[in-house]
Amino acid sequence: MTSNTTTIDCPHCQTINPIKKAQRLDLKGPLACISCEHELLPFFNKPFVDISAKAFIHSLDRQMLDTLKTIPGVDSVLRSLVRHSFELSMRLHHQGNFLQVSKKQAKSLHEKLLKAAFILDIKELPELYITPDITINAYTFGVEKCAIALSAGCIDRLSPDETLFVLAHELGHIKANHVLYKLASRILATLADSIAQKTLGVGGLMLMPIKIALLRWDRASELSSDRAALLVVKNPHIALTLLMKLSGGSSLLNRELNINAFIEQAKGYEKTQDEGPLGKYMAIMDSVFTTHPFPIWRAKEIIEWVESGSYFSLLQGNYQKGNGDEQAPTSYSIDQAFSSLKSWYDKKFNLPQD
Repeated sequence: MTSNTTTIDCPHCQTINPIKKAQRLDLKGPLACISCEHELLPFFNKPFVDISAKAFIHSLDRQMLDTLKTIPGVDSVLRSLVRHSFELSMRLHHQGNFLQVSKKQAKSLHEKLLKAAFILDIKELPELYITPDITINAYTFGVEKCAIALSAGCIDRLSPDETLFVLAHELGHIKANHVLYKLASRILATLADSIAQKTLGVGGLMLMPIKIALLRWDRASELSSDRAALLVVKNPHIALTLLMKLSGGSSLLNRELNINAFIEQAKGYEKTQDEGPLGKYMAIMDSVFTTHPFPIWRAKEIIEWVESGSYFSLLQGNYQKGNGDEQAPTSYSIDQAFSSLKSWYDKKFNLPQD
């Protein structure tokens, strides 16, 4: 999965600089050229001005999202539906039950959110709430005005840098416009279940591959947001220690957790998949109905992104720019929204009409 050494070309003198694996995965600064001593990674300490989400989108995410965007009304109809119903309900629920972070409330968290948004060039700061959940958890909701919920477990069990990674991960979903499409995938999955009931299960068998594909995109979107978060915290070691804790690292064992052993476990996971013809099939089936990739898989993907050189290229300033790909919302009724989505679904898969 990795090699012991990779190289980075100096942007000033073009000297080829060898970077050892330990240094790549525990990146504590912009690195200096062995010849001219200029910074090899000038964007280590700079915001990614006008960065497009396409700069960090995972290939699986891109493929599936392109398919979802072809569904008529998802970006306009569904956005309007969410704004007038689900989004208002969620905002009221969070305002009424959870602590809202601001300049005056939990200031350190507000500053972390501000820092992450600045680096990812997100100009409208989402609302941030702290939930009393003791597990490590966070989620984003809303498409007209996004908001993030962060569990108390994150604050209690994670380091400040790891908490920054979690907040940046959620901002990655916002930057990539995932929030709307995650909801769309859940609505389409619900429609599939409804159709299955009407057709005595036959429709469900037909639509199972679609549900699996939607969940596959859901998992791929998490890999993209991990990349966005890494652009904020910069050091892969922070991402890996967080994922190690998500894998079962108790706070009581923090001093005993070994990041190198975790990296070896990620390598072992990949090797195990290659053992016999059923390896990859069983690995896929183990996660096929989940919305999030396993922490080990996420760790493997981060390591591979770093090892590929793509991550270092971004830190050198080579990234796609532009954010103007969102469509303006259109006003539709809830009935019209569901009717439009169901009509597309029926025609797409030649299902019996009501």
